Amino acid sequence: MSPCWRWPTIAAVKRTPQESGDRLPFLITVGVFVVMLACLPLVLRVDAEIDGDRPMYLDMERMLNLQTGYVATTGQPPVETRLSGGESVVIGETEFVASDGVTLNVSTTDEDSFCISANNQEGTSSERCSE
Repeated sequence: MSPCWRWPTIAAVKRTPQESGDRLPFLITVGVFVVMLACLPLVLRVDAEIDGDRPMYLDMERMLNLQTGYVATTGQPPVETRLSGGESVVIGETEFVASDGVTLNVSTTDEDSFCISANNQEGTSSERCSE
């Protein structure tokens, strides 16, 4: 007597050769990665130049906040000063020390306004005035 059901059979998979279109996404991904890797030295150089200016801008911001707070709390005119890297000045009760390689110049424009000009050893300069 023969059984009425049979064990399932697994059909052989016929593999066709890869077409060039199948590899296109992979090649695009590799190409983008290579281009990004080639740009890395340029990106690192630009980042280092930007970071070199950061202490100057931070010093300007700190001095602006100190002078603004001093004028607002005491009612006295801003403190005129010129500082180079490592030099300090006391404004109100707070001591301010200029970062290495940074020169700050604070000049008054009227009784409660002032301008801060700064430059660094790399030749970058900036100026900002109070409002």
